[in-house]
Amino acid sequence: MNKVKLAAHRGYSAAYPENTILAFKKALTLDIDMLEIDLHMTKDGEIIMMHDHAVDRTSDGTGLVKDKTLKEMRALDVGRWKGEQFAGERVPLFTEFLDMMRDYKDIEVNVELKDYIYTRGEKEAYESCDRSLALLDEYKMNDRIYINSWSGAMLEYIAKKYDGKYRLHGYYPKNLMRETYDEKTIYDKLFCACLFEYENVNGKSVNTDRPMAKEHFDNVLNAGVEAWVYYKEETLEKMKAAYERGATGVTSNDPVLSGRLLDEIGARKLKK
Repeated sequence: MNKVKLAAHRGYSAAYPENTILAFKKALTLDIDMLEIDLHMTKDGEIIMMHDHAVDRTSDGTGLVKDKTLKEMRALDVGRWKGEQFAGERVPLFTEFLDMMRDYKDIEVNVELKDYIYTRGEKEAYESCDRSLALLDEYKMNDRIYINSWSGAMLEYIAKKYDGKYRLHGYYPKNLMRETYDEKTIYDKLFCACLFEYENVNGKSVNTDRPMAKEHFDNVLNAGVEAWVYYKEETLEKMKAAYERGATGVTSNDPVLSGRLLDEIGARKLKK
């Protein structure tokens, strides 16, 4: 079986404030293959690193990223919410991350584009995408990146405009991907897809945080797309099931734990 690539989700986010240079640097001391990151464009057109559309959860501020200038974003404390010892951590510019990655040429990057048409409008969403990709091109990162979006429309836009230049990361089942796109052809454009199982609980769609049945992995693999997984709580049982069903990528909040579990099932050998 193929070995599994291990990605640190938003950096070493189990132990450090997510999407900060500190979290990325700590992850890079571990035996990982990849970093997963999130990008937004500020009101004044700068590309910065944050997961949520709003700053409330991971900072001492309030409001939407799209309504804030770079100066306003940089004034936020994005460390204290994780612990007082992290007070003073700031929102990174994407260029700061790219500068850091010059020294880690063997590490891949899963780049999630967080600006959607439904949150910013078509013009700004595509501008955010194009600015992000231009920076990756400027830093000569294209041979070790995956471009990730929950927007099927955005993935189609990238595939068409850039003529297959980028390895694209989508989701399974297809209805997890937002906005208007061609469901019949979207997987023709993808390199990999992350599988999530949802079920109806009291009228709400809830992520079960467990591996999907083998038939769903087969649906992805038979489409010529790699099957990747992410679990909020990593366990040996989940890793074993996902690996046996064909997963070749694991994105993890705790890459130390996930690396040990993958090593235990023979999916990946940790460096000594």
